Amino acid sequence: MAIDIKEILANGLLDLCHKKDLSQVTVKNLLETTGVSRQTFYNHFLDKNDLIQYIYNHKIINHFNGQNTNLDFYESLIESFEHMKQYQTFLKQACLMDGQNCLKEYIPKHCEEFDLKWHQQLYGEKLMPDTLKFATIYHANASSAMTLSWILSDMKVPVEEMAKMITQMRGLGMDDLFQGSDCTTNPYKIDK
Repeated sequence: MAIDIKEILANGLLDLCHKKDLSQVTVKNLLETTGVSRQTFYNHFLDKNDLIQYIYNHKIINHFNGQNTNLDFYESLIESFEHMKQYQTFLKQACLMDGQNCLKEYIPKHCEEFDLKWHQQLYGEKLMPDTLKFATIYHANASSAMTLSWILSDMKVPVEEMAKMITQMRGLGMDDLFQGSDCTTNPYKIDK
């Protein structure tokens, strides 16, 4: 059985953020906790923020990796928000950190990139129109801002309510914007 160094480091960082503020955790602290060598760490990650992004991508928003064009957005968002609640301490601390490649700057960038790629896949072979591209960028940034605000306000709004608000907001006008595409239904339709 292969050892998953990335998971060892990710779990080590998640444990450390309960003992010490994440902004104060150093790579040295992480290496002492996990027993992983400095060289091995840097073979897998550029820095601590790169590891933070790995945790976000693989433990929190794993459905939004661009691999599944048949994504049920609403259900996937609920699951991602449940993961956010599970890793609330880590996530809030990470979103309060500044610096190069920090998570609060990564989240909107990732969301926009994912949405543009996903919408293009849904649209089909033809290049999506500028109006859809504009709406995609707008909705990605609006929902990222809502999510960051939710994280920083201690996630007081229930998961299902957040997911429903964001999904409904993203669905506004999409029926018209996807006309003439391979996508036959609004990708933000809630089937409940």
